[in-house]
Amino acid sequence: MVEIARIVFEVAGLLALVALLPPAARVLRLPTTVLLAALGCGLAAATTLAGPGGELLPDPLLDFLRGFGELSITSELFLWVFLPILLFEAALALDGRELLEELGPVLVLAVVAVLVCTLVAGLAVWSTTEQTLLACLLVAAIVATTDPGAVVSIFREVGAPRRLTTIVEGESLLNDAAAIALFGLILTAVLRPAQFDAFEAALGFAASFLGGAASGAALGRLAATLVGRLDRGGPAEVTASLALAYLSYALSDLYLGVSGVVATVVAGLVLGTAVRGRLAGPEWERLRAIWAQLGFWASSLVFVLAAALVPSTVAATRASDLLALGALLVGALLARSGVLYGIMPLVTGLSGRSPIDRRYSLVILWGGLRGAVTLALALSVTENPRVPREIQHLVSVLATGFVLFTLLVQATTLRPLLRWLGLDRLGPVEGVLRERVLELSRAELRDRLSAAAIRHGIELETLPPIALPAGGGSAPPKPEADTSREQLVAALATVTGRESELYVGELAERMIARSTGALLVRRADALLDALRQEGVHGYRHAARRQDELDPTTRLAAWLHVRLGVTALLARQLGLRLEKLLVRRRVLEELLGFTRSRVRRLFGERIAETTEHILEERLEGVERQLDALRLQFPQHWEAAAGRYLARVALRIEEEDYERLHAERLLSPELFRNLLADLRARQRALERVPRLDLGLDPDALVARVPLLAALPAERRAELLRLLRPRLALPGERIIRRGERGGAIYFIASGAVEVDLDEGPVRLGSGDVFGEMALLLHQPRRADVTALGYCRLLVLRREAFRRFLQRHPELVEQLRGIAGARLAAGGAG
Repeated sequence: MVEIARIVFEVAGLLALVALLPPAARVLRLPTTVLLAALGCGLAAATTLAGPGGELLPDPLLDFLRGFGELSITSELFLWVFLPILLFEAALALDGRELLEELGPVLVLAVVAVLVCTLVAGLAVWSTTEQTLLACLLVAAIVATTDPGAVVSIFREVGAPRRLTTIVEGESLLNDAAAIALFGLILTAVLRPAQFDAFEAALGFAASFLGGAASGAALGRLAATLVGRLDRGGPAEVTASLALAYLSYALSDLYLGVSGVVATVVAGLVLGTAVRGRLAGPEWERLRAIWAQLGFWASSLVFVLAAALVPSTVAATRASDLLALGALLVGALLARSGVLYGIMPLVTGLSGRSPIDRRYSLVILWGGLRGAVTLALALSVTENPRVPREIQHLVSVLATGFVLFTLLVQATTLRPLLRWLGLDRLGPVEGVLRERVLELSRAELRDRLSAAAIRHGIELETLPPIALPAGGGSAPPKPEADTSREQLVAALATVTGRESELYVGELAERMIARSTGALLVRRADALLDALRQEGVHGYRHAARRQDELDPTTRLAAWLHVRLGVTALLARQLGLRLEKLLVRRRVLEELLGFTRSRVRRLFGERIAETTEHILEERLEGVERQLDALRLQFPQHWEAAAGRYLARVALRIEEEDYERLHAERLLSPELFRNLLADLRARQRALERVPRLDLGLDPDALVARVPLLAALPAERRAELLRLLRPRLALPGERIIRRGERGGAIYFIASGAVEVDLDEGPVRLGSGDVFGEMALLLHQPRRADVTALGYCRLLVLRREAFRRFLQRHPELVEQLRGIAGARLAAGGAG
């Protein structure tokens, strides 16, 4: 009982000290990890005061220092108590949808960079020591993990593009998983070098990694079905999420034989992505806040206890270790810079994403700090009695030295690096906006002060200069064209910021589903990033790209065409309709915002140009909505009805809140009414499946050539036809390819790209018959102009049917002959 009491006393004392570090870090403008390391080292040094002669200290302080000297963190404690919390908290904070959009760069930094760092840094150390290559690779794998905290906080502070924060956070999360898995593989090779087979180990690594991802995804999905149904972000759901963190780790590691680290990461990602769309804003934030607190406690305790081992490790350092440490540092930095400046631009270019500013890449390179995970992995080696003493010494000294270098050198020089790169200053957009805001503020303030001075009989000249906003400095005047361009960019930045706020407001008012709102907020952030990096041209290009079909819808269309799967496509088109309706509503409000606020801030000409750009976006949205409304009128009406229902529920909620505030509703009745209202709001969160209207019988009736067939022949044909939905802009037939099917248009329109010029075909027309009848390659491209419902008859089925019904051959030959005379199509 006394031992438990002392442990509680030690932990409580450490938490009390840790609580003082975040405000101290803000004052000193240092990462909190630097102060945590200093605290651990300082306490370890202070334990000498608790030895002989320490009786002069107060008893509580004396007991605390003595207890801290006896308190230690073991690798088993870290791996089974702290690591699941650290991994799950980081994964829960990331939106899986954002991570998917940046998956290429994230995987390059998380997996490729780990492998490159392990190889290059390991070879560098090997060249300076007499240890085996496997031992050197083990050290390099340990230092391949990164702590993103400092870089993320700096990126947010300087207004870096949102995608960079996602890349750095995603890299750190998957980087830890990959590095820990690789560490386990190399440690096995170090312990059993004679039985080690590289190919078998690589297969085992892949199986462990992919198996962990599969088990984590399954457990995360299972937990997601519960969260949101228990108590809406209350104690039960927090407990369920905590259980998921440990169960995914333990079940995968102990019973499935796969990576528990990867399983925990994937489970957190799946749960966080799913729950964001189910819990209301305050409920989700409450869950996140609790997990942020757990993560802070875990990371702080691990860091302080691991850092307490640093003084003894430094004391054991030999002169020869310094050369190996220098080689490790140079190798790791060269490897990371090669990935950032060599591989990363290739990946972003191939994925169609805008390149990362080289200045930000340098911050990511220099801000790759190492922390608690690196120290804990090194501890697991030094505790393992089967690892030779020399390897334990090498791992302990080099890992500790590497962490100290990143904290004492890299972390403390990050802000000077920002100043040197000019990232701590306002960019051109913010600078212009600041000048316009100050100018407008000074003018409005003088007018209002003049009236106040007259009313109170005070001379305006008595006003001290500090009471008015200061000017923007004495920068040299720029050419008018440059000034207008920068003002337009600043105006669009203002409008885009307002667009993001409107989407957040719609979410807060429960007017749109959370998944839809989160996507629209991310797209507004992407527009702002494109505007800052590439100006108005980048903004327009990004806006046009957002009008295109997203990758998930393209995948759904591919599954529909190749495998006949329609469920995913129906869901995606339903979501697309909802997103377009919200975007149209927001763009219309932005036009009013531009005519009022932007015109006052930037003047008539800039406001008109901004308005024109917004109208271009609105026209694009209207075209897409018209295409959907034309083909799916019933779903259109249902979507409009759901929005009106959300408006009604919001008005009802406001009435309940007003009556409760006026004490006309008791707390019990208020909770009862809100529970019923929340249930109806959750029902509206589910987007109903869109009916694609692909019933073959109904489609055949729309094609005169097929509808005129006798009933028994039409029934026979129905068994051979396959309905298909073509999306706007989809290339249905490509010139030169071998004809594999004939297409009947049940609804919609297509454009045939002939040498003589484009020809449009509509409902009831047929195309693709010439290649089948004449046994020739396709003679033209055929592209869907909107959503088209088609009936597809494959080559073999087409031939068998025509052999039994030659009268249809004559009709098709007549169509083909007329087209051949006109220039050919299909």
